[in-house]
Amino acid sequence: MIKKAKNINDITLFRYLFNLDNRNLPQSIINWCQNKGMKVDTDRAHAINELAYVRGNCRNLVTFSRSFVETMDKSYMKFTQFHIDILKELDNENGIVRSPYFIEGCYVVYSIKNGCLTLWVFQDNIDKYLSIPTYYICASPKDKIKGNGHEIECMVMPLLDGCMEANLRDYIDMVLDYLCLRQWAEVQLRKGSTLAKKEIKKNNKTQTVSVPGLEYYQFDSKWYTEISNDESFQVSGHFRLQPYGDGTKRLIWINEFTKNGYHRKATIDKVKDGDITLE
Repeated sequence: MIKKAKNINDITLFRYLFNLDNRNLPQSIINWCQNKGMKVDTDRAHAINELAYVRGNCRNLVTFSRSFVETMDKSYMKFTQFHIDILKELDNENGIVRSPYFIEGCYVVYSIKNGCLTLWVFQDNIDKYLSIPTYYICASPKDKIKGNGHEIECMVMPLLDGCMEANLRDYIDMVLDYLCLRQWAEVQLRKGSTLAKKEIKKNNKTQTVSVPGLEYYQFDSKWYTEISNDESFQVSGHFRLQPYGDGTKRLIWINEFTKNGYHRKATIDKVKDGDITLE
């Protein structure tokens, strides 16, 4: 039997981040861990309590489309030279994201401060009533090298005893790629809405009614640029952070081309696969 996904208005993580109730979620998490016989040392307690800085200052949930994630898989290591720039530009931003490839109930909260990207990996299916963080991750890019050789200084702290998860670096890369594209590329954000349950008293009776709940966004991305094809020397495909006259920057893909020739518009998937486009 397929378990129905929870309404985000009922998830304790969202209720805490968006001030929907007065629960002290970090303390509830610490109490839960101690009741399970887990040791909560000073470092773990600090990592959990740090979530308080995100409360009330968090961007709405962003869910990634499958086409976005699949395209990013093909573009792995293409954005590394922009990591320092994006963290500097988005200093003090906090948010929460979800990928269709996460297990059900998994959300990643992020916070950017002084060139460091902090992540909390949350699971909402460990406990029936409480959202539980499994990992606390701090990542600081150290150079602007493109691709292999790029260094990110990482600190990974399991917040639960016995945590075992491979490819934790994927969380870091996913959030950094999303931030670069959202900030500098041509993007599509489809707005979604939810309904929340609210109890009201009418004629001395308590009734449950539906009211507008939290909004969220689905993220997709398209980026276009001119490509050239001739019989001269080859130039390999690459991303470029293109400055504009108004002081803004936009991330564009320069397809592999031969110097001097015809021009046409292309998306990254046309670059990669010939005919695939992002919808």
